[in-house]
Amino acid sequence: MRHIKELFAAKDGGKTPRLLPLRGRGAFNPTMVLGIVLAFVLTYLIAIPVFMLVIESVQVHSIDAGYLQKETGSLTFSYFKRALTSRVSSVLFLDPLANTLLIATCITFCTTIVGYVLAWIITRTDIRAKKIFATLAVVPFMLPSWSYAAAWITLFKNRKQAGAPGILEVMGFTIPDFLAYGPLPIIICLTMHYFPLAFLMFGNAFQRIDSQMEESAQILGANKLQTAIHILLPVMKPAIMSTILLTFARTVGTFGTPYTLGRPVRFNTLSTSLYFTYQSGEPGVMAVIALAMLIIGALLVALDVYVLREYKRYVTMGGKGQMSRPFTLGPLQVPMNLLVGLFLFVVIVLPLGVLALSTFMVTPGWFVKDNFTLQFWFAEETRVREAVPGLLRDPQLLSVTWTSIKVAGIGALICGTLGTLVGYAVVRLQQYRLSKYLRHLSFLPYLVPGIGFGAAYLVLFATGRGPIPALYGTLLLMILAMSVMYLPLTTRSSISSMAQMGAEPEEAAMILGAGWLTRMFRIVIPIQKRSLFSGMLLAFIQGMKELSLVIMLAVPGLEVLTTLSIRYTDNALMQMSNGVILIIAFITFLLTALSQRLTKTNLAQGIGG
Repeated sequence: MRHIKELFAAKDGGKTPRLLPLRGRGAFNPTMVLGIVLAFVLTYLIAIPVFMLVIESVQVHSIDAGYLQKETGSLTFSYFKRALTSRVSSVLFLDPLANTLLIATCITFCTTIVGYVLAWIITRTDIRAKKIFATLAVVPFMLPSWSYAAAWITLFKNRKQAGAPGILEVMGFTIPDFLAYGPLPIIICLTMHYFPLAFLMFGNAFQRIDSQMEESAQILGANKLQTAIHILLPVMKPAIMSTILLTFARTVGTFGTPYTLGRPVRFNTLSTSLYFTYQSGEPGVMAVIALAMLIIGALLVALDVYVLREYKRYVTMGGKGQMSRPFTLGPLQVPMNLLVGLFLFVVIVLPLGVLALSTFMVTPGWFVKDNFTLQFWFAEETRVREAVPGLLRDPQLLSVTWTSIKVAGIGALICGTLGTLVGYAVVRLQQYRLSKYLRHLSFLPYLVPGIGFGAAYLVLFATGRGPIPALYGTLLLMILAMSVMYLPLTTRSSISSMAQMGAEPEEAAMILGAGWLTRMFRIVIPIQKRSLFSGMLLAFIQGMKELSLVIMLAVPGLEVLTTLSIRYTDNALMQMSNGVILIIAFITFLLTALSQRLTKTNLAQGIGG
């Protein structure tokens, strides 16, 4: 234990503290042991897969040994040359990189503008129905990210893609390719999905701004526009930067929407190019693309850390009482209510309505009695495709749904447990380097795009390594990947909650002779149960609608609802695919409502107050 203490000792001039916090009797300290065990486990589950991507990108694979005339496992930079300088580099990497940066920039800009304006209207004006609008504004983020792409293609699809035509084409409209597929619809659909992130960040920031700042500017002669530009906008810089970085990072890793709307016109992003190289048997190039996505994420996090250093310049709450006087809309109040209501109708009701309507029509958009049907839900065999039963008559749907629940449920349980233990170790060992290591390591999955993280797990667990067997094609691999992918959510929540709980309750129990396990189960977990339960439910909900991660790990016979929906899309069965999306949305809404009722919380709590 002496060497371990020296390794993780605090930076105090080389002196190791005599006593560890909350140590048990004798020299044994369970908290330090817990931290070391967690460090080893997370290193293997998080750091090693990322390191393996680096190895895979410079190591000759058996499938390429003959072509490269090198031994399997030897050093090579051929995969980097193929991705960066070969005749196909533009197809494999350069064009997808440019496309990714283009749509990520546009989506980030649109999301920031929409979220900022909507948050200002709801929090800083006297608009009516604030709580209702605030609650509805976070609904799009509860939907699978590609649900908007599915609704879009159901509405705007033209004859370029096989299968039933889109609703507008059936109604007689000619839909150009640029409107049906490619960057424009991808940007629109992902903006509708991600704007709730900006809304939540800006809404919470606006709530903390003292209205006396605006009133003082107006007393000095500034008009409303000048106040907004020179007062509100500057003090919102931290929220704006966080929104930009978070949205950009999420967009880089998204898969479902670019796959659905970009494939018909060969508009590839890094995520779809990674998937296609994996399918075509190019693991080396796949590793290079995944590394590029990782580097983009790392740069974003580094930028976020740099911006955090400047946050103290933007303090908007002082020791005096905060005042919040809403901006009076006057005669614009009714039009503004209608405008916000119309926007929320377009981004929530209309997409879900289009998806639902398409599942009851043989040819979407043809409004005649004979075209309406229940076959896509209840038929033993649909008329549009032989041997394809309706969703609710298909035993595969029940099996896939149960697999989704198991993967998301067990993953959430592991994620919540790990997150709580990491939070406990980070807070209780905060004067040691081990605490900082655990904090940063547990945050690493945040900067790895989902499909890149799936690729890393595919590389690590495709073959057996030492005592760890090959896990590819097993349920356990999907559970492990999902539990680690969402670890930053539960860890950050646990650290925040644990930091508010002093050490006194445990110290009192220790004086009375309670052991470490007794203190954990009788004191820590009961106090932290709300944070633990909320983290688990959040991870479960995210896992139910996850696609980017599991698309790399799912195999025939081991599918989840999200991959089943994509498979229906590949087979031009849009009605069935849309039906699966609705099932995912129903389960997600049900779980969200349940979690909010049990924990008495709301994602938009306080914003519409």
